[in-house]
Amino acid sequence: MLTATYSIVALKLEQKKVRWNFSTLQSYILCSIKNLKTASGIEIESMLNRLSQFENYCQQRKVKIFVIPALRKITHEADTLLDELESLSAASLAILRSLRAKLQQAISKGALMVDEVCASIQLCCSNIYQRLRKEEELVAIAERVIPGEAWFGIAASFMSHDVKSGKLLKPQAQDEEE
Repeated sequence: MLTATYSIVALKLEQKKVRWNFSTLQSYILCSIKNLKTASGIEIESMLNRLSQFENYCQQRKVKIFVIPALRKITHEADTLLDELESLSAASLAILRSLRAKLQQAISKGALMVDEVCASIQLCCSNIYQRLRKEEELVAIAERVIPGEAWFGIAASFMSHDVKSGKLLKPQAQDEEE
């Protein structure tokens, strides 16, 4: 029971952190869009880079690496939600790829459709927001359907992942001769 509690708390903290990070990113993007009078390739590229970094960060989270595979093995109850999450993620990545291609074309031609780019960036942000909300639903399902003994393996994976990523300090081996 303790490992299940640890795992759920770790997931909820991760979700809270990612929501806060996204909120900060979204505020930056909305402010940048509002102040964007003419298309500056550098400003748009900066927004795309930040969105891409956030997407990469999302792919490395515990819910994506450990919980989704566990749910796929244990139950089909979350299949529709998992399909929605994959669809939203794929749509966001497709928007980012498309915007990068448009940006490269615009730089070479010297013209960029600011309104179209801004609308696409806002759509990408909307997809990310929807995905984060659905992930919270997924965590609630995981909490309910994953049996206690399975949480032990998930918790061990969390801790191993944290050690590898530097989130937890590895214990220092003491010198045997002391």
